[in-house]
Amino acid sequence: MNYVTKGLYPEKVFRNFENISQIPRSSGKEKQVSDYIVNFAKDLGLDTYQDEYNNIVIRKPATNGNPDGPTVMLQSHIDMVTESGDFSNHDFDKDPIELIIDGNHLHANDTTLGADNGIGVAYMMAILESQDIKHPNLECVFTSDEEVGLIGVNKLDFSNLKSSLVINLDSEEDYNILVGCAGAVDSILSIRKEYKPAIPTNVALEITIRGLFGGHSGMDIDKNRGNANQIMGRLLNSISVDFDMFNIDGGSKRNAIPRTSETVISVSDKDIEQAAKDIQKMSAKIQKELYATEPNLKISLRRSASMDFKVFTNACKDKIIKTLMLMPAGVIAMEAELDEQVETSTNFALVKETDTHIEFKNLTRSSSQSKKEYVKSKIEALADLLGAEIEFSAGYPAWEYNSNSQLESKAVDIYKDVFKKAPNVLVMHCGLECGILLSKLPQKAEAISIGPTMYDVHTPKEHVEIDSVGKIWDYLLTLLERI
Repeated sequence: MNYVTKGLYPEKVFRNFENISQIPRSSGKEKQVSDYIVNFAKDLGLDTYQDEYNNIVIRKPATNGNPDGPTVMLQSHIDMVTESGDFSNHDFDKDPIELIIDGNHLHANDTTLGADNGIGVAYMMAILESQDIKHPNLECVFTSDEEVGLIGVNKLDFSNLKSSLVINLDSEEDYNILVGCAGAVDSILSIRKEYKPAIPTNVALEITIRGLFGGHSGMDIDKNRGNANQIMGRLLNSISVDFDMFNIDGGSKRNAIPRTSETVISVSDKDIEQAAKDIQKMSAKIQKELYATEPNLKISLRRSASMDFKVFTNACKDKIIKTLMLMPAGVIAMEAELDEQVETSTNFALVKETDTHIEFKNLTRSSSQSKKEYVKSKIEALADLLGAEIEFSAGYPAWEYNSNSQLESKAVDIYKDVFKKAPNVLVMHCGLECGILLSKLPQKAEAISIGPTMYDVHTPKEHVEIDSVGKIWDYLLTLLERI
């Protein structure tokens, strides 16, 4: 194999990352990459366990001369968010990720890169295969289905794990050490489809939203980026003439801010011009509001063939528009005691049709359990008002800050020694597996999260700083040597 990343430092890390980038690893489809890592470890003669959910635990004895010292867990998830550009033909079920080097940045060809969390996986593989790195007893834990609700780690058997220190490698800024994160819950509000016959003389009008930036629904939720589902609600609500509605679709992933939305409406020939004017007027307002953060927003209208089939009833259509308008979205509350940090948010992520329902999917995050319950109650109230069904799932607890953590103290001191400056120690508004790990380990443990600097995660523009990968590698090895 000719490696695009040949010559980059650290070479083994980039080689392992490029190897796993050849293997499809979207959430729920990690069997192939999980087997690859298992075979990698078995070839090294390491104690390896793989469960039915594609989680892996690989143990490596201490090489620091202290076999009776503490056991350290290194942890990353093996799945990735699969987002591609509007005109990409990439098939995430079979195509490898095409890596591209651009100066000090590594990115993919109009798709997500998978550096979240593939670089963490590659760090662990490089340590496992090393012959000269000093480290304590290691339990390397590779988890599945993290990006769809931290599912794999919740199903992992912790009974035989001995780690008392956890280093999660899923952070995205090399100047931060994370010591806590928000909890989360998913919600699906479902409206039952109801139809009526279409008026065959009406004109069909396609409304399409494209070009939004998107982004990570936790890390980027405070960047005032447009939400395609909200925008579609405003467009439809602005129409002053009678219209029917045939279908709707918005967003692609629960943990990605939605970049696209589309619907088809049906308007009489005499009202089509006014409907288009209404939509264009609202489009201009939204583009003005968002221009600073969304200069590439495109809202397009296109006439299509007349509808001679069924459309949603007026009552069903009204429920759809009300949900688009009233669903909580974006930042709900900021931290009172931490400057410029989000406490509670919700990502109005997906609008999808099933055979019988239209589903509106949200991912709510909060470092406050009571605020998380408050947002849940708001969504429940909306469902009750609309006569809709509501379901909550994939909830996980916050990783609560431990002000007495010795691991944090040591990690900060070592960071200062290595880089001659102090890191930011933060509680972040994202979903990390540390809270579940600490709650399920059979012994008391402490955790931190670190990682190289990445940008535009969960979007086709995702990229990682090459130098930063080496920076965190050097720091991680020093940390392992001195624990």
